[in-house]
Amino acid sequence: MSNQEPVADSTLCARAPETPPSATEPVAPDVALSSVYRVKSLDDIDALNEGRLSGFFYARDGHPNGVQLADKMARLERGEAGVVCASGMAAIAASMLATLEQGDHVAVSDGLYGKTTTLAARELARFGVDHSGFDPKRLETLEAAITPRTRLIVAETLSNPLLRVCDVERVGEAARTAGVPFLIDHTFAPLLCRPLELGATIVVHSLTKLIGGHSDVTLGAAVGPRPLIDRIKNVASTFGQTGPAFDCWLALRGMSTVSLRVDRTSQTALELANRLESHAKVRRVYYPGLASHPDAELARRVFDHGFGAMIAFDVGGRDQADHLIKALREIPFAPSLGDVQTTISHPCSTSHRGQDPTTLERLGITPGLVRLSVGLEAADDLWNDLGQALHSLGS
Repeated sequence: MSNQEPVADSTLCARAPETPPSATEPVAPDVALSSVYRVKSLDDIDALNEGRLSGFFYARDGHPNGVQLADKMARLERGEAGVVCASGMAAIAASMLATLEQGDHVAVSDGLYGKTTTLAARELARFGVDHSGFDPKRLETLEAAITPRTRLIVAETLSNPLLRVCDVERVGEAARTAGVPFLIDHTFAPLLCRPLELGATIVVHSLTKLIGGHSDVTLGAAVGPRPLIDRIKNVASTFGQTGPAFDCWLALRGMSTVSLRVDRTSQTALELANRLESHAKVRRVYYPGLASHPDAELARRVFDHGFGAMIAFDVGGRDQADHLIKALREIPFAPSLGDVQTTISHPCSTSHRGQDPTTLERLGITPGLVRLSVGLEAADDLWNDLGQALHSLGS
């Protein structure tokens, strides 16, 4: 540095600093916040665009933190490749846009997250894509839904909010028989099973939730076969759906503890679900680890690491749900899930807001239903808060 020719102050300030030499490497990943990268030549930019040279040139098309996170997600799900998007819905949308075109048909399972249903039923319909529903536990309804124009099947490992369990293996078999890719949203069930090994083609996560784990990141990811992921990457870049570097860095940090958090929250959720089921003010509890859950047997077959952090329970009506939420002293009402602290939500007012009331009634998503996302607090402390709030409900 001292041997360089002196330059004007304005030039010195404007130019990027040199990378300091180092014989060591950081233990934590660096944050690569640059939106653009210096390329040596036109031949190199051609090689980068054509995949003959590894590297980066524009962050929307890729950056180091995104590649680190996508690769780690692919290893976690035992997939060939992964791509990180700006949200869980961006990952679902990019996957749909990569596999569907005008005149195609998508089969979607009952009880999907409200925005996913809206995407299939309203937004894709504007582009000439038809859809129909099926019950993921009744294979005959899927077989009836598949048409010669079906190009994608979409389901959730655990549905939102009633936690119905998808028979991933049987749906995967039906998809393979029909020659149709099978996308499964695994947001509610990371590490509880591995859908790709059970027959799914694409696994999607909202990394905002349980994998990020701290309510400070908004990201999604899709994992699957490399040729299909490459197509999804191109779509995500074209539609501006890729995720930023700092959020990827945060998600990598959160991901380091996800295995411990899944084990802990599954244990606590099962304990709370049992206590809720025995409470006089609770009409019904939905948790796949309970014998009373309609998919309890299937859950024991599909899941091998507990039953997850999510519980839904019905307290009678909207007024009762509102009273319960207001009476809670420590558990916040927050329309998301997966935080290290426990949160509560009201599906009819948040995740499924605007959905057809008849459909909600058919699915059992009632005005008195609340959804609990269990965090890392002690079970007794959570129950003290839930218990006093339930006790305050009228008869």
